[in-house]
Amino acid sequence: MTVQLNKTNLIVNYLPQNLSDKEFHDLFSKAGNLTASKIVRDKATGYSYGFGFVDYETEQDASNAIDVLNGYQIQHKHIKVSYSRVGENVKGANLYLRNLPKDVSESDIERVFAPYGSIVQIRVLANSQGIPKGIGFVLFSSREQAEAAMKDLDGKQPVGFSQPLNIKFAEDNKFKMKASTEAAIPQAFTTPGYVDAFNSVGPVRNQVRMSRFNPITTSNPATLAYNQNVVQGLSQSIMNSQGFVLFVYNIGTETDEFSLWQMFSPYGAVKKVSVIKDNQKNQSKGYGFVTMASYEEALFAIQQLNGYNHNGKNLQVSFKQ
Repeated sequence: MTVQLNKTNLIVNYLPQNLSDKEFHDLFSKAGNLTASKIVRDKATGYSYGFGFVDYETEQDASNAIDVLNGYQIQHKHIKVSYSRVGENVKGANLYLRNLPKDVSESDIERVFAPYGSIVQIRVLANSQGIPKGIGFVLFSSREQAEAAMKDLDGKQPVGFSQPLNIKFAEDNKFKMKASTEAAIPQAFTTPGYVDAFNSVGPVRNQVRMSRFNPITTSNPATLAYNQNVVQGLSQSIMNSQGFVLFVYNIGTETDEFSLWQMFSPYGAVKKVSVIKDNQKNQSKGYGFVTMASYEEALFAIQQLNGYNHNGKNLQVSFKQ
């Protein structure tokens, strides 16, 4: 697999949850002049997902940052600094974990999976009370790393865990989009990556719109014309003034807007959530709508949540028709 690297754009993993954007910016500005820096956060709550991006004016400054700051300790964590890998490299690098201990933490999962490669994100799913459901995700920076981890750990019981892990690729089987949906989506939009890293959620320092981060605003004339035509050709039913609308079915009668927002927010900026209710019974009718800010984020949410078992029911997630 060919790995494309942007030699000025770096991804920084294992950031402490309470690290501020200013502290993040100040630390990396010591290595050279930054054009942008960002900790990736949940837009509504400000919760840090534990990783971020920096972009330097020159490749030399970016290289210096890796040499000086990779492995640098911030509080109780040693950060990982590497070149941001574009698009295709992270396709198929997301693992779905089952049989996690009910008291498992992200640090516990990191301890088990870190030896296999660079972890971009860890997510432990919890119920409305914040109690882990025993399932989660680990996103590696390449599929090869994810494959190595799954090969060694699937069916094995790590030290401190109560039972053997069940590990699958998140895109496989019930996590894969329906063929009809996938066929309608051009390849330029089917790979979740970091192409829009500085234009999604959270504040950005030294805001400079870098065209290379957005496939729709690429500087390549041919690609630009193609992508603009794709977006213009999308059905208006899946796009409104706020973003791209997803239809979410089989959410059950107890799911409310907040629960639905919690479910989708790890996959991008959620602009609006609506649960359709039975006013007489004062409960959900079992379906709702979620509006994501970008096409890529909406697609990523479909890939991860379509078929996901939520309170005993398999979700059906698709673009609104």
